[in-house]
Amino acid sequence: MIFYKFNLTKHSVIGFFQGIPYNFLLFLLLLCFLPKVLWQTLFYGKYKKNFFVRFKKSKRGFDASLKEKKIRIWLHAPSVGEVKGLSTLIPHIKENYPEAFLIISTLSKTGQKQAKSLIPSADAFCYLPFDFSWIIGSFVKTFRPHLLVLVEGDFWLNFMSEVKKWGGKVVLVSGKISEKSFKRYLFFPLFRDLLFKKIDRLYVQGKLYQDRFLKLGIPPEKIFILGNLKYDIPSPEISHKEQEKWKKLLGIDEKHLIVTVGSTHEKEEELLLTIFQSLWKNFPQVKVLLAPRHPERFKTVEKILQEKGIAYGLSTQVEKHQKHQKVILINQIGILPYCYKLAHLTIVGGSFVKGIGGHDIFEPAKMGVPVLFGPFMHTQIHLVKDLLEAGVGKQLHMNELQDYMQKSFLFPSLLKEEGKKGVALADKMKGVSSRTWQEIQKFLPQRKSQTL
Repeated sequence: MIFYKFNLTKHSVIGFFQGIPYNFLLFLLLLCFLPKVLWQTLFYGKYKKNFFVRFKKSKRGFDASLKEKKIRIWLHAPSVGEVKGLSTLIPHIKENYPEAFLIISTLSKTGQKQAKSLIPSADAFCYLPFDFSWIIGSFVKTFRPHLLVLVEGDFWLNFMSEVKKWGGKVVLVSGKISEKSFKRYLFFPLFRDLLFKKIDRLYVQGKLYQDRFLKLGIPPEKIFILGNLKYDIPSPEISHKEQEKWKKLLGIDEKHLIVTVGSTHEKEEELLLTIFQSLWKNFPQVKVLLAPRHPERFKTVEKILQEKGIAYGLSTQVEKHQKHQKVILINQIGILPYCYKLAHLTIVGGSFVKGIGGHDIFEPAKMGVPVLFGPFMHTQIHLVKDLLEAGVGKQLHMNELQDYMQKSFLFPSLLKEEGKKGVALADKMKGVSSRTWQEIQKFLPQRKSQTL
């Protein structure tokens, strides 16, 4: 009998894990997720455009363009919020590397639409392929980026490995890591070490995230605090004439008190509408602009309005709007900023039910509109900290909303003062995108003009 001696070092185990086991585990996760995908696709159309396309091996049609471009940058922003943050970096890239080939990948359908709208100067858009080595490998080989920029997070082992294989650098910008993800990585040290070894630099939003990444064993010389790119997102320029036009379209007159409720999720609409039904007894002039986070839920929310017997209109049916309507359901993408601008007060959803983690509360605040949000904001920790420290906005439980709104409507001058604080904070926090660009450009090949 012959015995073989195996030297199972940490590195050999890590190397083995990156091969077949990782792909197999990914396949099992996909199988678990598939029933939900099929259900949502069949009945709501949610994954119709962005799920099955992620099985494609390569992106065709850009070979000629790629050959003309000597510098290639891949920018990955999973969804809408990350895309908005990413958009602040693009002017810096275009100014300094106008000849660079830019590809932008997302995971969500709304993120893809937002990317095409906000960053039309990009050369290519795609949904990030699934992280199976034989799929993502073919895709990365087509582009061979010099630099991969990950916005906020979304770490995929084979994706980053393939970029490194072809000589590219990987950086994280506006980085953060949730407490849940942090604990998961602590539980799987071998996978964690392999994953974060692929990242050359981590530019994070604040000290909390810096500390979390340090505790995951990432060398301190790789982690820098630069801030949140969302602070550089410009507010849309909406003239007084445009505001008056939107007021007319949405059936708003001077006596109305407008509350815009944005980015709501399942269960939030029903709870919030119950509060407004009670509020309307004392403040019948309150009009609500309600914007669910996901388009596939528009009809569901409309059904809730019908069941509650609330007079409502749809933003896509402006010819039917009447001033007596209590709620306008915003059933289209892209007009939420206008709704925020028209409001006396805003409520940002995804924060009153567990499991979401909150959304961008800075967007209405920087427009000078007070913002309310719930207790579940674990994905927006630094936004919450900065806004509350500046006296901008209020973090409330659902059962505190009605009382706060009633007091606010009795003293509208206080709302105006709070709104001014939001504008001041926005001016103070600018410059993150410039600082970020100064750092990440170090990982790009120098142009000839820069070396003269």
